[in-house]
Amino acid sequence: MSLPFRFQCSRCNQWHEGLPSPGWECPIEYMDIPPHERNHRAELTSDTCIIDGKWFFVRVCLEVPIRDYDEPFTYGVWVSVSQASFAQFERLYEQEGRELQAPFFAWLTVVPPPYPQALLKAMVHLQPLPTRPLLELEPTDHPLAKAQREGISLAAAYEIVEKLLHPT
Repeated sequence: MSLPFRFQCSRCNQWHEGLPSPGWECPIEYMDIPPHERNHRAELTSDTCIIDGKWFFVRVCLEVPIRDYDEPFTYGVWVSVSQASFAQFERLYEQEGRELQAPFFAWLTVVPPPYPQALLKAMVHLQPLPTRPLLELEPTDHPLAKAQREGISLAAAYEIVEKLLHPT
């Protein structure tokens, strides 16, 4: 069992406790729509978004293991999926046993900080109710994909949290 996630911040010199799970309430593509057009161009829920009837997004959890720690660092991100995958997601969303379904393809269109921006291929794995789906990135050389495969050090997790708590 790991000790609680606790460290003294190098930016503010305060002690921070708890492993945050940064997430976004909507896909960035939704924010690209002028506010006065959002009501008639987009359908946004806490887990899905449809833009202009042709762009489909699902909210998922992207876990990055922390080596020598029991819990992963988890981002709540949005992925772009095909209309067919979106329909499958909606059909299975409230069903028991949905985790037994095959994963489906998605694009991670916005990479969370502090990793460099890229368009990353991924697979969405449904989880048992009521857990959000997990995102598995394609194994590439992108730093986030590498971090998801190999894990990050506890020091790297502290650094990420510092950057998120104190953006420059």
